[in-house]
Amino acid sequence: MLLEDHFPKIEKLIKDKLGKIPTKTFQNDELMRISFRKLYQSMPKMFRIAIGEKKFEDFCMSNREKLLNFGDTLSENISKKDTKNLSTKDKKYESDNNGKLNKKKLQKTFELLETAKNVFLPVYSPDLILVKAKNSIVWDSDGNEYIDFGSGISVNSLGHKNYELLATIKEQSEKLLHVSNLFLTEPSIELADYLVKSTFGDRVFFCNSGAEANEAAIKIARKFTSMSFPLEKREIITFEGSFHGRTLATLTATAQPKYQKGFEPLPEGFSYCPFNDFDAISKLISEKTCAVMVEPIQGEGGVNPTKSGFLSHLRKLCDKHNALLIFDEVQCGMGRTGKLFAYEWECSNENNQNLKPDILTMAKSLGGGLPIGAMLCTEKVGQSFTTGDHGSTFGGNPLITSVALTTLKKINSKIMLDEITKKGELLREHLNTLNGEINVFQEIRGKGMMIGGILKNEIDQKATEIVNLSKKNGLLVLSAGANVLRLLPPLNISENELKEGIKRLSISLKEFKININY
Repeated sequence: MLLEDHFPKIEKLIKDKLGKIPTKTFQNDELMRISFRKLYQSMPKMFRIAIGEKKFEDFCMSNREKLLNFGDTLSENISKKDTKNLSTKDKKYESDNNGKLNKKKLQKTFELLETAKNVFLPVYSPDLILVKAKNSIVWDSDGNEYIDFGSGISVNSLGHKNYELLATIKEQSEKLLHVSNLFLTEPSIELADYLVKSTFGDRVFFCNSGAEANEAAIKIARKFTSMSFPLEKREIITFEGSFHGRTLATLTATAQPKYQKGFEPLPEGFSYCPFNDFDAISKLISEKTCAVMVEPIQGEGGVNPTKSGFLSHLRKLCDKHNALLIFDEVQCGMGRTGKLFAYEWECSNENNQNLKPDILTMAKSLGGGLPIGAMLCTEKVGQSFTTGDHGSTFGGNPLITSVALTTLKKINSKIMLDEITKKGELLREHLNTLNGEINVFQEIRGKGMMIGGILKNEIDQKATEIVNLSKKNGLLVLSAGANVLRLLPPLNISENELKEGIKRLSISLKEFKININY
């Protein structure tokens, strides 16, 4: 078999399977050989029997300029911008030493990954070291670029290196970084005031994460109930598939046994109900119920929205049984769905316009990349906490609250929220078209820029494989369990970057289908 005769086919396979090759990768022999070896492993079995790996690799290396002559507008533009920032001396140095520098980078990356394995608790399993980012694009320590469809798990809502957030950080960092909550600061007061004026809430508590916000919600719900009812009324009902955090209380509130295993004994007082089951919750709630806690769209549970009318049903049941209603909007809030909070979609129904929770939690994207959580509640609930009942050393930090206010004001505008809705529809449209071609999803669900692709039953344990293939093709995506591909692009992602990300996802899904012979 002569490889020259298969040149067009190999060229097409490189484009389909390897995706867009960054300039820095193209210029590095070692990285290119690794890429071609990966390509060889995905070739048909008969091809591999006829042609050895080394022969194929050497052929591709000898002809790589012709084989890779298909362009990558986005990567090239990025590379050009990076090059413009180099001095003439720097450019010459990079040109003369590119191979050596990249080998050093690879070695340094390997050493850092090994160090990470030895020093961190093994609660995550990352294989990339990210070093810089801008807008919706991030770069790793080896110079490879990726479109970010994960946003730090819905944290970087305004993308990376947003100039307004950077300006706020600079301005506030020159004034005051931290004081304890024994004193007040202007940024925390201004943020709390904006939240109260923009939402149902009358009172605000700041902390550092979603888990802490939910912990505060659980505590204040029980404290409020304790002031009027006997000890028997302390039960909090949550829903199967939920995720509320990793502290012992929020872990227990999370109705997924896989997260709880090994941490027993768990705190008492939590009951679980099937999600979106109107009859089941009607039977389960009782005079022992202190509160019902629900995510309007479950994130970790598979990008699973509540059914129409379910939140209003919960509101009526809570009112009937003197229980509080808690909305966990840690992941689905802050404009992610095209409304400031996801529960507001149900309020657009004429019959449900007065729907409001007693307590709402938020975090993640509120800080635009910096750690913050917040619990909002009504005046009636808020008055149950007194001095010393709860606290957080870093809660309401002036630097972080100043950035959060900038982020919140940017997102909470009709123009921005309409754009999020529009881009979300574009994303779903492309996914549905793609699925019509490759047929890997049984359902595509979610709202706005919070989208989940639920894999078909035959491949329902393969989400991680798609995540890894996407990474190889220059796209960062998430899973939500073993059977859901989760997409959370930055809310302000440009249309070009959104389309480029979809293109890379398409390449990855097609490659996935070939690999598993599906």
